[in-house]
Amino acid sequence: MPDDTFFVYEKIIDAPIELIYRAFTSAAGFREWLCDVSSSNPTNGGWVYFAWNKGYFASGEFLKLVPNKAVSFTWIGKGEPGWSQVDMVIVPTDGEAYKVVLRHSGIGQSEEWAKARGQISKGWELGLENLKTTLEEGRNLRLMNRPLIGIFPYEYDIYADSEKKKLGYPVDYGVLVSNVVPNYGADKAGIHSDDLIVAINGHKVENIAGLFGVISEYAPGDQITIEAYRGSEHLTFIVDTTPQIVQALPGSPEELAKEIEANSTRLLETLDKVLSGVSDAEASYSPGEEKWSIKETLVHFILHERNLQTWINDLVYEPACSCEVSPGHCLFRIRATLTTYPTLNDLMAELRRSFKETVATVAFLEPSFTKRKASYWRLGYELLEKMLPYQEFVRHMEEMIKTARKVVNT
Repeated sequence: MPDDTFFVYEKIIDAPIELIYRAFTSAAGFREWLCDVSSSNPTNGGWVYFAWNKGYFASGEFLKLVPNKAVSFTWIGKGEPGWSQVDMVIVPTDGEAYKVVLRHSGIGQSEEWAKARGQISKGWELGLENLKTTLEEGRNLRLMNRPLIGIFPYEYDIYADSEKKKLGYPVDYGVLVSNVVPNYGADKAGIHSDDLIVAINGHKVENIAGLFGVISEYAPGDQITIEAYRGSEHLTFIVDTTPQIVQALPGSPEELAKEIEANSTRLLETLDKVLSGVSDAEASYSPGEEKWSIKETLVHFILHERNLQTWINDLVYEPACSCEVSPGHCLFRIRATLTTYPTLNDLMAELRRSFKETVATVAFLEPSFTKRKASYWRLGYELLEKMLPYQEFVRHMEEMIKTARKVVNT
C-alpha cells in the first residue's frame, strides 16, 4: 500500500517469559493490562476481541502463535477505515529481563486514518507502560491512575417528582452523594452525604455516567470545581482529585485469606448489631417497586460472594468464557434466591457460609499463584476493596429500618 505506515514500540520487562506471552494471548491476560473486556481463542485463525469502557472496541484473528516467542493478529477498531496488523516478538536480553517489540502496521496516512492513528499510537504507549508495571509489580495503572473524588454516587433521577419535592432541591437533575469516603478530595473539601452535585468545572452533571465522564477527563492531582445543592442552598467546592488509595497486598494467598476473613467478621458483627430486633416483616419492606428491601440487600451480598468465587476460579484457570466480578443483580434473580432463604436468620446463616467459602477459595490457592503478579494484585484489589460498598449498603439498611418501622408498625 503506498500510504502504508506503522508504529514500533519496545519495552524492557523483567518478568517470566511465559507471562509476557500470556499477556498477548489470554483474554484474562489482555484485561490485566490493555482493555476492560476481552475474549480470545489463541489458535491460528482464532478470534481476539478487545473493548474499553469509554466505547472503543477492536477485533481480529490470530495469524501466528509461537509460544514464548511471537504473536501476530489482525486488527480493526471502531471507526477505522480498514484492517491493520499487530506483531509482537519477545527478545532475550543480556540479563534476566526480556525486550518486547511490538509493531502495528497497515495504518494508512490518509485523512480518514487521522483519528485512528492518534488512538492507536496513544493506546499502545499507555498499554505497554501498563504491561511493564502489571507484570513486574502487579499494579494496574488504569485503576491506580484514575482521578477520584471519593464519593458513593446515587442517581437522583430515579426519584419520583413527589419524592424530589420532599428533598427540597431547586433543580430536577444531578447526582446525589450517598456517602463520602474518608481522606479523599470530597471529604477534605467539605462535601456531605445528601448533597446534590449539579456541575463540575461549569459542565452540567445530569447523571452518574455524566459525572464519571467529566471527572475522567482530568488527571489525579487536578483541582476541580464542584457545584452542589444542600437542600435549597447552592454551594461551591474546590476538590482535589486523587489516585486510587489501595491497601498493601499480603504476600501470600493464606495471608490474604486471613485479612479477608477479618474484614468479613467485622462486617457480620456490624450487620448483627444493625439487624438486632428487626422483624421479618420490617426486613421485607421496600420503599418502591425497584428498590431493595433489607432481605433483598442481603441476597445481593450472597450472590456477590458467589460471583466472586466463580471469578476467582476463572482468574486462575482462564476458561474461554469469563465471569464478571460484579455483573449486577436484577430483582427477579434476587427474589428467586430469596425463596430459598426466606427469613433474616436464613439469610444471615447463608451469608456467613458464603463469606467462609470465599475465604477458603483464596486460602486454597497455590502459593505459586503470586508469581502472576497482575492476577494476584487484581485478586487482592477486588476482595479487599469490596468492603467499602458493602458498608455503604449497611448504611442504607439503617435508614431503611427507620422507615420500615414507621410503615409496618402503624
